[in-house]
Parts: sequence; C-alpha cells; structure tokens
Amino acid sequence: MNAVATEAATKAILYAALLPTVGASAAFLFVAARLRPQAPASVESSIRRVGLIAASGVVVALALRAWAQADATFGLADSFSPESLHTILTSRWGLRWDWQLLAAVACTIAYAGSGGGRRVAWFAAAASGVALCVALTLTGHASGDPWRMTVHAMHLTGGSLWLGTLTTLALVTPSIDAESRVALFRAFSPVALAGAGLAAAAGATTAWMYLGAVDQIWQTPYGRTLAIKVILVACVAVCGLVNWRRADAGAGQGRVVALELLFAAAVIVSTAVLTELEHP
Repeated sequence: MNAVATEAATKAILYAALLPTVGASAAFLFVAARLRPQAPASVESSIRRVGLIAASGVVVALALRAWAQADATFGLADSFSPESLHTILTSRWGLRWDWQLLAAVACTIAYAGSGGGRRVAWFAAAASGVALCVALTLTGHASGDPWRMTVHAMHLTGGSLWLGTLTTLALVTPSIDAESRVALFRAFSPVALAGAGLAAAAGATTAWMYLGAVDQIWQTPYGRTLAIKVILVACVAVCGLVNWRRADAGAGQGRVVALELLFAAAVIVSTAVLTELEHP
C-alpha cells in the first residue's frame, strides 16, 4: 500500500469514528431525551457506550493519521522511529493535529462522565464533537482559509448529525421493543433533515469553490470522484426517505437502515479518497 492509499485509509477510519462521536450526543439530546419517559432506560446507557467507543476510536484514528504522515514523509521503514514521529508531531502539521487530539480526548472524557443523565456532560460531548469537526479542517484542503474551513466544518457537522445519529440509533435500537424503536426513528427524522440539509448546502458550496466549472466534473479525477460521492449520497438519501415514511407509518426500518448504512460507508470511503486528490 503506497503512502497516499495509507493516508486515505486512515482518514476513512477517522471519519467512520467521527460520525457516531458527534451523532451519539445528538441521539441523546435531540432524540432520546425528547421521548422521556417513553424511551427505555437502557437507551441512554447504550447511546453513551456508542459515543464513548466512537470517541476513543477517533483518538486511535488520529494516532494512525500521525503514523501515516510519518510514512508519507520518511517512508515505511523509518515511519515507526521515535525521531520521525517527533519530527511530524512538532511540525506545523503536528501542531494543528494536537488540537484534533485535544478535542477527541475531551469528547472521550465527556462521554465517560455522562452517565446518570448528566446533561452538562452530554452538552460537553456535543460541544467537543463540533470542536473536533472544526479542528479537522486545520490539516485538510481548507487549512489556512477561514471561509473554506467554516464550510468544511459545517459539512462534517451536518453529515455527523445525519449519518452519525442514524448509526447510533441503528446500534442501540435492536435490543428495545418495536414501539420504542419506531418512536425513536420518528423523533430522529427532523434531526436527519437538518443534518442532511446542512451537509448538502456545505457540500454544494465546497464543490463550487473547488471545481470552478461544470466540465471539471468529468475532466478531472477530483471531479469524477466527487460525482461518485454525490451519487452515493443520493442513494443514502433515498433510503432515508423510505425509512422516514416507514417510521411515519409506524412500521419498523429493518433492512433499509442496513442498506442506508452500507451506502454511508461507501460515502466515507469516497470522501477519504477525495481528500487525497488535488482539486482543480
């Protein structure tokens, strides 16, 4: 695996962990908390567990990102040496990476202390999750441009509200009764709509900033990869529409949620690849 593929793989792992890290706090604050006392007591602890595992996963993914950066700079043979890692972590990239790690650790601590319905801890988890989305823009395409960083942070936050909350609910609802499951997904619908709208608006703005012309969509690797991502997002949206109608009718989600998450995973992979391509 070459250095570019390694970096794309570590970013895919990072994004996969990021989504439920932000989504778990949204699942509690905007979905489960609204249904008290209708939602089973076990739902809160399950959501907390998802958030804690996901936030810990972000910490691990960030460590992998630091190693991937060392691999890209010094080669695989020297990427594990303390000297190489020290050079990377004290570089301009590393000093920006520090903020990402700090936000991820803060989020992990907040989830660890959120048991017993401590709303302060849940709000801290939400705030540090959004801070993590902002910090991730410090080392990407948008780095150094406040406007682009803002749009990228909005894109990550919106996607996390949508797909991260969905992932969280998909993980915690199989163990509860059907009536509560339907109620949770019904309460999730406005969160999904808000997150999807924010992600779509920010994504369209990003595409306009980076492509510059319509013909760049099919004439450049960046444009073609972006087109694939848009198609995959559309597939996620169609599945989401089906899920919303089923929840509104009081029916279970079943395999449609699994298909939606499968498409979401493909979106994550395409996004990771996109970040490694030079935009026009």
